[in-house]
Order: sequence, then structure tokens, then C-alpha cells
Amino acid sequence: MTTVWRIGFCENPALPSSAILATLGFGSTLGHGRWHAIGAHQVVYAASTRALCQLEKRVHCNGANPKNQALMQLELPDDCLLMAASNWGLPTDWQSNEAATQALGLSWLASTSSLGLWVPSFVEPSELNLLINPAHPDYRRILIKIERHPFRFDPRLF
Repeated sequence: MTTVWRIGFCENPALPSSAILATLGFGSTLGHGRWHAIGAHQVVYAASTRALCQLEKRVHCNGANPKNQALMQLELPDDCLLMAASNWGLPTDWQSNEAATQALGLSWLASTSSLGLWVPSFVEPSELNLLINPAHPDYRRILIKIERHPFRFDPRLF
């Protein structure tokens, strides 16, 4: 299994995985991201490690320590297809060309060709995040384990 990590809103960690999965892409409908534009498709962002997950969440908190958050371990089935952004024409200037990364992400999402797309982290480009497509048929097969609820950041990070 491929395991990735996400910190996100989770009011009730006792809910079944399917109920939590149904809500994970909601945040992508509220604003643009590096790899998506608002309105077109839902997308779930996850990180390859717990530490990267914390960094990614932290840079999007605008100085606030968010409430009702959980550290989630997402286990993707062994037989699901995961692709790399380099296979989708990742431009060399991706860090300064948000329009290009959004176009790449939207093209991948619309294709539903794979459950996930590995993309470089803007926070730490040598690390990887995984975009997960809730519209892909394998999405419902993801298993979620709530590792920490509530998740609390180390206060020294704020």
C-alpha cells in the first residue's frame, strides 16, 4: 500500500472512512491552489511524510493554529495507478508559473486517468505531495486512519 498523510478538518473521527473521504475535497472548492483552480474539480492534497504534511498545512494557516484538525493516514490500494507530474509535462519553471501548474493539475483531474498524481512540494521541492482525485473510481477504496485528533501543532511553529 502507498501511505500518504493529510492534516484536515475532522469534527468526528469516529465516522467511517467513507464519510470522512466524502468531505476531504471540500476545501479545494473554496479557493485556488498550486495545482487546481476553484470550481472545476475537487482535489485532495496529501504529503509523502508526516513532517511535510505539517509544513504544508502550516504555510496555509496564515498564522492561526487551526481547530478540529486531525492527522490522517491515507492508505491507497496497491493496485491503484499513481502518476508523476513529470509525465504530464511539468514545466521547469513550475515554481514561478502557477498558471502552468494549475493547468497541469486540471488536465490530470479531468482525465481521471489515475487515482493520484505525485507533484513536487513548493515548500520543499525535493519532497513530494500526492494529489488525489475524488472523481476516480478507486477513491472509495482509500482507507483512512485517524492518527491524532485533535491534531495540535507544536506552538513554536506559530
